[in-house]
Amino acid sequence: MKAKKIFEEIKSSKVFYSLVGLIVLIILSAIIAPNFRTIDNLITIFRQASVLLVLSAGLTAVLLTGGMDLSVGATAGFIGCICARLLKAGVSIPVAFLIGILIGMVVGCINGLLAGILPSFIATYGTNWVMSGLAVIVMQGAVIYDLPKGFTQISVGYTGPIPNLIIIATIVVIIIYVLLQRTTYGRQVYSYGSNPVAAKYAAIPVKKIMISAFMMCSMCAGVAGMLITARLNAADAAMGDSYGLQTVAAVVIGGTSMLGGEGGVIGTVIGSLILTIIVNVMNLKGISSFAQGLVVGIVIIAMVLFDTYTKRRQERNAA
Repeated sequence: MKAKKIFEEIKSSKVFYSLVGLIVLIILSAIIAPNFRTIDNLITIFRQASVLLVLSAGLTAVLLTGGMDLSVGATAGFIGCICARLLKAGVSIPVAFLIGILIGMVVGCINGLLAGILPSFIATYGTNWVMSGLAVIVMQGAVIYDLPKGFTQISVGYTGPIPNLIIIATIVVIIIYVLLQRTTYGRQVYSYGSNPVAAKYAAIPVKKIMISAFMMCSMCAGVAGMLITARLNAADAAMGDSYGLQTVAAVVIGGTSMLGGEGGVIGTVIGSLILTIIVNVMNLKGISSFAQGLVVGIVIIAMVLFDTYTKRRQERNAA
């Protein structure tokens, strides 16, 4: 009976549906695109998913509070550009990385403070344009190439047989998973996302929770931006633009509710893989990037509708 109850709980979770979707997608992809099964392509998928996962893991914390950060892609691009400029100026790799993470903390703190005044999607939509504009100013219309080899190896190199990107993404996921699932802080994040009013009465420091979630998100965006720069061995002002919508999609596909209080990083891992595989198969089939954006948008709408439907059904069942 206990095993049956556990299975029923798993089956009722949106993560379960995401996992089933991932399995079905892998089978269909292998049938539709024979090149999908090659070792080189599978490594490419995991590399691409790793950058997206670093971004998405941070955004998961924000969505769990019931907030939204639309600036992750632009923040990643801006910090990547800053890092490239610093490296070209002779700054050491560790110092450049540290500065990038600190900038992410500052951007996240600003987003968190603004989200306490304005709806978070409006506040971060504004921040998105600010970050994009700052990236253009930093780059002055130029593209920076030929970054130090030690820096590019962070993203394209291997530790043993495992790509460094996968190792870094795994470390980020583990850290955020522990913070959200194994600490008092994580329980407070879920409580606030589930019921902000009740969280205030329970003496949960809601302002600190919100600000820290946005800081976590922007720090991850900073790390991702530097990884993108290292992988490309170049930096330009628009390099983070394509990641904004994809990051939101990965988190939502993974089962994290945009209404807050439900989901987690494990689902985000699944969502990142699903989205990366979808884009990968479309690339293999020669489908244009415009159509890819259309598909991602449709997937987001479908998942939000599903999320709203399940929330309402739970409320009716509780009543």
